[in-house]
Amino acid sequence: MMKKLMSLIVALVLLFSMSAAMADPSAIDGLAKRQIKINEAGLNPSADEMISQMISPTTGRQLDSIEYPDGFVGTAVTGVYQPIMVQISNAGGGVTSDSKGRPTTAPINAQYADVVYEACQANSSNGGTLTRFSMVFSDTVPDYVGFVRSTRATHPRLRQEWDCAYVTSGYSAADVPKEWKNLGVMNPESATADNPGLVYVQNFPKVWAKYMFHCTNIFDANDHVYQLANIVQNIIPKDHVPANHTFKFTDETPEGGDSGEIVYVTFGGGTKTDSRLEYDENTKEYIRYVPISGQEDFAYRSQTLINPKLSAKNVNGSKLTMVDPDDRTYGDLITFTNVIVQGIKMNWLGSERPDPELTGTGNADYFMGGKHYTGVWQRKDYNSRTVFYGEDGNEIELLRGKTLIILMDYNNKGRSVQYE
Repeated sequence: MMKKLMSLIVALVLLFSMSAAMADPSAIDGLAKRQIKINEAGLNPSADEMISQMISPTTGRQLDSIEYPDGFVGTAVTGVYQPIMVQISNAGGGVTSDSKGRPTTAPINAQYADVVYEACQANSSNGGTLTRFSMVFSDTVPDYVGFVRSTRATHPRLRQEWDCAYVTSGYSAADVPKEWKNLGVMNPESATADNPGLVYVQNFPKVWAKYMFHCTNIFDANDHVYQLANIVQNIIPKDHVPANHTFKFTDETPEGGDSGEIVYVTFGGGTKTDSRLEYDENTKEYIRYVPISGQEDFAYRSQTLINPKLSAKNVNGSKLTMVDPDDRTYGDLITFTNVIVQGIKMNWLGSERPDPELTGTGNADYFMGGKHYTGVWQRKDYNSRTVFYGEDGNEIELLRGKTLIILMDYNNKGRSVQYE
């Protein structure tokens, strides 16, 4: 009798374990208002205060432990806080290769970005849902970054809370100049060598066009590469002081939460936009995977330029500085210690151009150390930083490392985040 009872108990335990393993992922409810009383946070210690303690204001890492190649600048190199935000392509999921195995859309040196934002770039009525990355480089600023793409109304609103330099390859003329004007930022078309401002787009003015070049044999418009370290050293006004945007950091995974080892991000664009983030217990980081039609999912990784040979070529009547495609190869994985899903309301201009609401409050979900936590975010105005709060209403402490912030517009059909 006892043996039968034990066998039944074992069978029930196995059945329960199998059922749990086969359970559907949990879906984040990004729209239901969370009853969290916010204990409003002020500014954290300034960047200079953190740097004086050899702590990065953007990643919380020990600055003297950060490795960097020759030709890089940034806080870990110079001890100066001068972050710069760059618009980076997500065409083809940012992972595709050509027939020779050379990366065609993988971003150049993106593994060095400290904070990465992903947001919707175009609505489905415009021929398919697209997303774009805004990457903040601070600890280490690479010699080259790419592929640099254009700006929509979303991105000046993100840049404003950093008040940092900003690099793009173009912009929506219908929206963006008005955004810059409303935010008190000089339109790059008005810039001069003596008054360069903070927004750098292609060749406004021509004095810094030498810092931008093209890659040959690249898919679509994804061929603009910028010499970012040179821009930081030679163009940004020396007296510019960026906004205080320091985060809070901790060495320990917060208590509570539920399992969050896999995160499924659906923007509705399939192989163009959707991704999966998986927690790696060995590195304590999330690895991003992108689906590719007819193939296994591909890990999101950077590409590097190997001793790039620049040359001048005439292309469609324009004289361009080019780099040979054989000078490119895949580089490191692009991983994140913290993943924040910031629930926003996305409106659309003309049914296709993004007009997000990035002030006020909304839901926030955090993935750290393989666990999921709930909270809210608040931003009082566009000159204030976005503060992320935990369930206790206090500003959440991030784990030391790099952070991905996904701006998820749950109010649009087909967008969702699930986890398990």
